[in-house]
Amino acid sequence: MENKPSSTPISLIVDNVSMKPIDLPKMVSIRKRSKKVMKTNKKTLGKSIEERPEYINDRSEFGHWEIDLVLGKKTKGEAVMLTLVERQTRYALGVKLEDKQSQTINRAVTHLISHYPIASITADNGSEFSLLSDLKAVDVYFAHPYSSHERGTNENFNGLLREYVPKGISLNPLTSEELDNDITAINERLRRLLQ
Repeated sequence: MENKPSSTPISLIVDNVSMKPIDLPKMVSIRKRSKKVMKTNKKTLGKSIEERPEYINDRSEFGHWEIDLVLGKKTKGEAVMLTLVERQTRYALGVKLEDKQSQTINRAVTHLISHYPIASITADNGSEFSLLSDLKAVDVYFAHPYSSHERGTNENFNGLLREYVPKGISLNPLTSEELDNDITAINERLRRLLQ
């Protein structure tokens, strides 16, 4: 008996055999990819980072902070950490919050403003920071979308915080005392580096 090439397309054979496309690497790479639809924040949240004065940009004055959220598991009902880092000294603050709703964040920031010398805040364009522009006590600037380098001080701090609180773990069991200890350890480490 002679081996003749089959005229049956390979996809029909795969469909009739107990094989999945994942078992055939070429089939996986050929599959059409779905288009990602990027959501954009239609509303301009407030002052652009381009309006931020030079004395804030060059870190010559104390009291100007960068703000961000650190997420644990990305599930509903999961706690988050709000982090603020002072641009000149790199001194950091952190607060555990029950959710990432803009009202929750606004309450926390209002509380921090009453206890710390905060003259301005630079945030990303996330909807969780949308109510910050309503604050009258401080100037709030918003970085460009997808430009985390414009808030590099805070992003660097969050990377250091991930040594203590790895990505993907639940933040619900984390106590405020544990978070304070982690932030104090990072602040002391940074202070030694800046001396």
